[in-house]
Order: sequence, then C-alpha cells, then structure tokens
Amino acid sequence: MNVALIISDKPGDSVALVEGERSVGYGELRQLVDRARSNLAASGLGVDDRLAIIAGNEIDFVVATLACLGLGAQVVPVRPTSPVPELERKLASVGASSMVVGREGSWLVDDGIDLGMTLVDIHAEPTSDAPPVVDCDPDHLAFLMLTSGVASDAKVAMLSHGNISWAHDAIQGRGANGLQAHDVSLGVLPFSHIFGLNMVLLATLRVGGTVVLQRRFDAAGSLDLIRQHGISVLSGAPPMWRQWAELDAPADSLSSVTHASSGAASLPLEVFAAIKDRYDITVAEGYGLTETSPIVTWSRGIAVKPSSVGKVIEGCEVVLAEPDGTPVETGDIGEIVVRSPGVFAGYLDSTSLTDAVLTDDGWFWTGDIGVFDDDGYLYIVDRVKDVVIVSGFNVYPSEVEMILAQHEGVRGAVVVGEEHVETGETVVAHVLGDATADELDAHARANLSRYKCPTVYRFVDELPVAPTGKLIRRELR
Repeated sequence: MNVALIISDKPGDSVALVEGERSVGYGELRQLVDRARSNLAASGLGVDDRLAIIAGNEIDFVVATLACLGLGAQVVPVRPTSPVPELERKLASVGASSMVVGREGSWLVDDGIDLGMTLVDIHAEPTSDAPPVVDCDPDHLAFLMLTSGVASDAKVAMLSHGNISWAHDAIQGRGANGLQAHDVSLGVLPFSHIFGLNMVLLATLRVGGTVVLQRRFDAAGSLDLIRQHGISVLSGAPPMWRQWAELDAPADSLSSVTHASSGAASLPLEVFAAIKDRYDITVAEGYGLTETSPIVTWSRGIAVKPSSVGKVIEGCEVVLAEPDGTPVETGDIGEIVVRSPGVFAGYLDSTSLTDAVLTDDGWFWTGDIGVFDDDGYLYIVDRVKDVVIVSGFNVYPSEVEMILAQHEGVRGAVVVGEEHVETGETVVAHVLGDATADELDAHARANLSRYKCPTVYRFVDELPVAPTGKLIRRELR
C-alpha cells in the first residue's frame, strides 16, 4: 500500500485541484507528481528519509507530499508563516534532510535563510524517469506531524500509511453519507494541520473529488470561491464559522454546501445558531486529534445535536475512564480514551511521552474530558491538558513561556488560555519582571507564530508555585 496511490486510478480529465485560475486534472497531477518524485529521488531522498514541505495550501504542497510518500519517505508539513527561530526549533526535532519550499515559504529563499537542508526544485527537468511508487507496509511511517514547537519537549506525532488510509476508509465507507467523487471541497484549513491535511485534502483526492485551494483564509474571499465552484463540502474551525456568520452576505451564499463541519475546537452555540439562521445550514461537529489521524467521532448522516461532536465512527472504540482506568457510567464524565487503526505509532524519539498516553494494547489517552448521552452522542466538557486552542490551532503554554523567559527583562512567566469571542481562546501571559508589554510583544512576534503570541500581558509580583516547585497554571485561570 502507499497513500500516494490515491490518485492513480482517477479519470485523467476529472479536476483534482483548483488554485486561482488554474485547474489541474488527475492526469496532469499524476504527471506533476512523477516529475517531483524523479527530482526528489535524484536529490538523494529515499525510503525513511524526511522531507520538510514549507508551503501553504497550494498545488506544490500536494505534489511534493504525494511524490515524497511515493518514495517511501516521510513528509513533515511545516507552516510557512512561522518565524525563523520557530522553524529552526521545529525542524531540529525531526531531522529532515531535504525541503521543498512553496510560494508561501519563498521568503526563506529570498532572504537567504539557511535551515541546514537540501532545497529541492520539484519543477526541474528530470534527468531520469520517476522511480516506481514504493509498496509500503501499513505501519510504514508517512507523516511526522509537529504538534509542539518546543525542541526540549518535542511532540512529533508519527502517522503511518495505515493510519491515514483507515481514516479515509472510515469516512468513505458511509455510503451516501460519505465523501463522493462529485464532491467539491474547500481547501482552506491549513494542510500543515491534520484536519485540513487528511480530512479535507487527502480524503477528497481519495474519492476522486475536487479540492479548491485557498492559501490564506479570507471570509469574503472564501464565500466567492464557494459560489464560483459550487463547494459541496465545507470544513472549518469555529473562528471561521463565526466570521462567515458575521458577514453581510446573501442568504444563499452556502446553497451548494451539502455537508458543513466544524472541528479543532468546540463550536459555540450562538455561532451554530447564527449560521443556521443566516444560511439555513446545519454545521455538524466532529472530534479527533492529530494522534488519531484525526477522526474519532462524526456527525455526517445522523441527526445533529448542537454542542455534541456526534457519534463514534465505525471501527473506532471510545471509553470514558477515571484516572485509574475504570470506565464511567453513561452520563458521567471521564477522560476520552480511544483505540482504532487510526491511532498513531507514538511520538518521535520519545518513549516517555509516548508511554504517558499510549498503552501497550493500543489505547490512547487523549487528555480530553467527555460525556456520552443516552443516544451515544459525545460531548466534550473539559481538557486535562494545558493546551490553549486559538482559532483551532494548539498552543502549548510551555513553548510560549520558554520564549518569554529568554527576554532579559523576564524572571518568570506563566501562560494560560482565556475565552475569546473571535478565536475561541486567546493566550494570556502572567509575567514576573520589569519588561514592558510592548517589548515582550515584539520579542514574542519575532520568535513565535502570530497565533501563539500573547494578546494580554499581566505583570505580577509573584507566580503561583506548588511545593514541588512547579508553576501552577490553574491558579491563574
């Protein structure tokens, strides 16, 4: 098997990708991938090597990904808007030997930034025919997903070809309620995030559908794309749905949409209601994590219950458990524990991190707290983890604290999340020191992606510390 083969049997004249005025059929896409596979092989990339793809939602990302997978190498998707220090931290944790840079990441080349990897031009005239696609075992690694940017505590999720393919089978196998070849998906969720990568891009290509690419989210621009291309599958994070709800747009702007879904964070009830009222669209929530490839629950094809993330998808097992592993009764809350063929292989080069969440018999402890109702619908009620979710993206407080601590005017910092009307949550930093908010903001922006930067700085005389010496974030929430 090989995920790269998802495009191999599709009609050549069927449209696979649309970017701006350019449409790429499956036949042309196969030619582009063959050329890229040849160039990557000529650069020395082979089985189990790692390729960093620093690109936005663009054709080059898709081509480089399928070409890399075809060689049996591992794809490392990287957000192209990350500042250089963050890129260096991320890439140091994965050991990628080569990189492909798309239009969104071209600033790295233009500025002469050396990230210590071989830059491969996937568009060059090949010197030889493309090598055949490597036949992989299901557990052969396909993607290394960067779930944290802290090099000293890196969390790089290892996803196999089997993980990725199972997720496709799980949603395709739902008959009329699954993805279809006639579906047109809006590819606006970042492909560096597992939701956009697997549930939108790869899943749509797997069934022979069309993905319309939008490199950066713009609410009004996305509605134009929806109307122009007849988007039928619309997936977004809650802040995107909020922006769509607040647009002064015609009521029929989403009339082509047959399935609307939200993920990455809880969809506020007022946003759900606003979308229903304005566009007569019911947004179905789902639940999953990078570590589950990412699907766990699904609401497509069943009655939608507002604030629920739906029912557990076929082939997946979910138990709500006490900390000691004892299952709870229906209606009681417990940590969500998952087992499925989509559960990841573990965290790269970290047995301790892996063992903390993954049991020998394949149960993954998510760190999320949930409750089932009598009808089998799951509701997410809390998180055990400290992660802050900003516009659907995970922000790890320890990473932000580490960056703030590097400023000479900071003696200590504790970062927490607080509710925010537009982004779901926002990052708040409690700082001990004599630096100013403006100084810290400039320092954070130079070292962190914008969504990770604190929007509020609170200066304190002391930080809460446990008897063990560990900072206590919950005291500041």
